[in-house]
Amino acid sequence: SVPSEGLFRDQPKSYQQTVLPQGVVRYGLTSGLPVTLLGLVGENGMIHGLDHFGYSAPYKVLDEKFGYNGQTVYEEVKKLIGK
Repeated sequence: SVPSEGLFRDQPKSYQQTVLPQGVVRYGLTSGLPVTLLGLVGENGMIHGLDHFGYSAPYKVLDEKFGYNGQTVYEEVKKLIGK
């Protein structure tokens, strides 16, 4: 979990590398634009985020519509790690 992507990027590179070592497959989940996590998950990772805005409904309805649920995350991670 990276509560603040900006604060994490402000940390020394050595610290960032201990938290996100090379060669580890990464999955990012954000309710914002996926581009904000690109540098954190790397080119071999996967990001689930929104590339569109403007919908209005109760959050539970939107979460389900846009795949913010355990089953979707499970399926995406399973695909990412090749299982």
